[in-house]
Amino acid sequence: MRPASIISLRDVSVAHPRDPGQALLRSVNWDVAAGDCWVVTGLQGSGKTALLETVAGLHGVMAGELRVFGQLLAEGDTATQAALRRRCGFVFEGPGRLFPGLSVLENISLPVRYHENLSPEEAMKSVTDLVTMLDLESVAGHSPGRLSRAWARRVALARALALRPDVLLLDNPLAGLDPNHVRWWRTLLAQFVAGHALFGGVPRTVLIASDELRSLLPLGRRFAVARDGCFLELGDRHAVETSADPLVQDLLNEED
Repeated sequence: MRPASIISLRDVSVAHPRDPGQALLRSVNWDVAAGDCWVVTGLQGSGKTALLETVAGLHGVMAGELRVFGQLLAEGDTATQAALRRRCGFVFEGPGRLFPGLSVLENISLPVRYHENLSPEEAMKSVTDLVTMLDLESVAGHSPGRLSRAWARRVALARALALRPDVLLLDNPLAGLDPNHVRWWRTLLAQFVAGHALFGGVPRTVLIASDELRSLLPLGRRFAVARDGCFLELGDRHAVETSADPLVQDLLNEED
C-alpha cells in the first residue's frame, strides 16, 4: 500500500510560462507520495518543466486543483503559501540561475538569510555543512561566472537545499555533464531518497524533469512522459525498458 500523497493534482491544466493563456498540459492527474523519486520525460517544449515549476508554486494552475502537503496551493494567506513553497527546493536547468553579483557562498545562503531573517554572516555560517557536503569549499568565494556549468549546477543544488526542503525538484540535472558528474548526482540523489544524514536520515521526495531517460533509469522509481498536451504515467523501470512506445524508446536511447 502506497503512502498518502504529499502532492496531488486533479484535472490540472499547466500554462506556458511565457504565455499564461496557452496550456502546455491539460487534465493532469498525478499523485506523489513521500519518498517517491519520479522522472518526468518528454520532448523539449512538452510541458514537463512547466509542470514541475507549477508544483513548486512558481506558476499558478490554469484550471484544476493542486494540493501540496494536503493544502490547496492557491488558497490561504501569504505566510501560509510561502511556508508551503519553502518546503520545495527547485534546481533550474543549466547553470541554475545564480545571482552573478553574489559569491557562491552568498548565493547558497541567500534563502536562509531571506526567510529566516539572519545576518549575512549568520546565514553563511548556517550552510557550512552544505558547502562541505557538496565539495564546494574551494569555490565558495568565487563568483558564479568563474564556474563551469557543472559546478554552477552543484551550487544551485546547494542553494535549493539550504532550507532543508521536503521535496526537491530538478530540471534536466544531468544534461551536458561528464560521466563523473553524472555518477556524483545519481549517488547523492539516491541518498536523498533513501534518507541522507543532512535530513536526519528521513527520506526526501525527488521530482526530475529530463529530456532523456537512460542516465536516470538507475535512480527513478516511477516514470511519466509529457506528450501532446497529456501527462501519462509509465510505471517503474521495467515498464519503461519494455515499453513499445516509439517516443519512450527515442527518449530512452537519446544521447546528450
